[in-house]
Amino acid sequence: MERRHRPWWTSRFFLVLAAISLIIGLVLMGLNLYGLTQPIRKPGLGVTDVDQLRFVPDEVWSYEKSMEAIARLDGASPNSDLAKQANRVVNQSLVHVSWKEVDPVEYRQLIPPWENYFLWGIGKFSGLPQFERYHYANYQRNIKRGIGICGDASTILSSIMDKHEIPNRIISFRGHVIVEYQREDGRAELIDPDFGVELEMTLDQLRADPEQAKAKYLAAGYSEKESETLRKAYQTSYAVYDNTFHFMSNRYLFEELSYWLKWLLPTLLILLSALYFRLWAKANKRDIYGI
Repeated sequence: MERRHRPWWTSRFFLVLAAISLIIGLVLMGLNLYGLTQPIRKPGLGVTDVDQLRFVPDEVWSYEKSMEAIARLDGASPNSDLAKQANRVVNQSLVHVSWKEVDPVEYRQLIPPWENYFLWGIGKFSGLPQFERYHYANYQRNIKRGIGICGDASTILSSIMDKHEIPNRIISFRGHVIVEYQREDGRAELIDPDFGVELEMTLDQLRADPEQAKAKYLAAGYSEKESETLRKAYQTSYAVYDNTFHFMSNRYLFEELSYWLKWLLPTLLILLSALYFRLWAKANKRDIYGI
């Protein structure tokens, strides 16, 4: 029987390519599934490593406890009351690390490959410092990892306030970031979720007399040195952001996209490879048997 001409896509090159794609897809899918069983938070955070941290809450809440506390926030309460409650939740949920000094792998600043291989790959090989020590844009992932600095705490608090439709803005000074929110009476007041302090003053008042803010930190139990550092920060220039998206716009979009694509890519590789092998087998069968 005369052999038929085989389609171009059944060549050895495409067969090998499909096999490689299938292997990559299975590996990436396995990595994702393994990641579902792994904590993004460093084991023993805030308990066994206190000497390496800047300051730690009396009790570092677990991700589950923090999310339960956020869910229990009373949206019917006055804005000022809800802001104070949310401020405490955020302060208890994050451990403030010396961001540029701790081990980025141990503290998951370099996102593990089993959590998100896109973020890991960029952080590992691009040389971009913002990915080598990554700040999450998503507030739930921030809480799940459990570490952060002032910007992380502020984006979390801002996101919670957004959920409760409380008008707020992120105020970024040179050296510190806080949140401004609108009280129920329309007055805008400042709040510091990183330190867990309600400043109870407007931005104009803070700029005019930062000593008032220093007194708030001292009253909350922070040291003279820490309080003075913050006072000086409040005298620097600042930028105002409408929300977390405005504060981290490009990273926000890429992060959300990457967490979606990390599942889509291996799924497509597996399905398309399987489809190719099925079509290849049919073409090969027709070539051999003429059917």
